[in-house]
Amino acid sequence: MVEDEPVVQANNKMILERRGYVLRQAYTLAEARSIIADQAPGAIILDIQLPDGDGLDFLDEIRRTSNVPVLVLTAKGTPQDIIRGLEAGGDDYLSKPHELPVFLKRVEALMQRASGTK
Repeated sequence: MVEDEPVVQANNKMILERRGYVLRQAYTLAEARSIIADQAPGAIILDIQLPDGDGLDFLDEIRRTSNVPVLVLTAKGTPQDIIRGLEAGGDDYLSKPHELPVFLKRVEALMQRASGTK
C-alpha cells in the first residue's frame, strides 16, 4: 500500500489484516520502489498525490514490467481523474474518503480476479 496519510494507512491496514492479508506499507514512491524491488507484491493500493511524485507516473513505471493488480485510492475523484487513473493502468479506482467495507470488497474482488478464482 502506497499512501502518505497515516490515518488512511492505519485504517486500511487494520481491515485488510483482519481478513488475513499481509501488507507492506510505503509512505513515498521511493519506499514503494524499494519494497517492490525486494519482493513482487500480489497487488498494489496506490495513492496518486504523494510527497515525492505522481502516483500515476509510478503506475506507468509498474505497467512497463508488470501486470500486478492496482487499486488507485485517491482524493482525486472527478470523472476525468477516474478515467485518467484507469487509462494509466489502474484495475480499479476508489475515491477518498472511502467506506472501509467498500474498500475491502474492492480489494477482495481485485485479488480474486488476479488469482483467477472469480
